[in-house]
Amino acid sequence: MNSVIIRARVDSSHARAAKKILSNIGLKPSDAVSMLMAQIVAHRGIPFAVQEDGYAYAMSEYGATPEEVDAASERMERNFARERKAGTIKRVRTVEDLLDED
Repeated sequence: MNSVIIRARVDSSHARAAKKILSNIGLKPSDAVSMLMAQIVAHRGIPFAVQEDGYAYAMSEYGATPEEVDAASERMERNFARERKAGTIKRVRTVEDLLDED
């Protein structure tokens, strides 16, 4: 197998968090990049949805209409408000949380 070196600039906090996650599953960053490249070739494009509009993502991934997305969003907001009021909602871990564990 012939290989080449690919250089890329990425956000340092994302790189550290991704490296930790990859290590936990037994991969190196170069393995992940190789897997990404293989998937780009297999899919003849980016192997995941890339767009700004949330409706377009929901439509392509789940076949949801804008109305269904709005309704789901409203249900989620009501549920979050109810959980916060009850004190049962758990804090969501962020990239910074992962980095602080080091």
